[in-house]
Amino acid sequence: MIKKQIVLPAFLLATILIAGITGCSNSKSPDVSQGDNSGTKVSDTNTSTKNPASNTPERAEKREAVRKQVEAVLTPDQVKQLSTKLQEGEKMRKAVLSLNLTAEQKTKIQNIFKTAYPHRKGQSQNNS
Repeated sequence: MIKKQIVLPAFLLATILIAGITGCSNSKSPDVSQGDNSGTKVSDTNTSTKNPASNTPERAEKREAVRKQVEAVLTPDQVKQLSTKLQEGEKMRKAVLSLNLTAEQKTKIQNIFKTAYPHRKGQSQNNS
């Protein structure tokens, strides 16, 4: 009798856990049709609702231009530190703020960010 009281809840918990893990993982089974693009893919709609212009070539060019402007203000050692942090996946603004900047460098870089991203006015002042 005691074994049934222990085994049954453990079995139910294990079943629920396995079902949850299976439901959350991506299905890579061959029976999923991938050739027909007439339907709406959930992954495509989710990425477009988050930030529709996040991966456009224009945005990539703008980010690259901003990075070059920022690097022009930095010393060669700071440029190395910045590129290392960016390669590690850190965001540009956070990577720049983590560098040991002079007051003049901070002012110049804040102006670069303000002109490049005018919709983020208040945030650059809060970060410094």
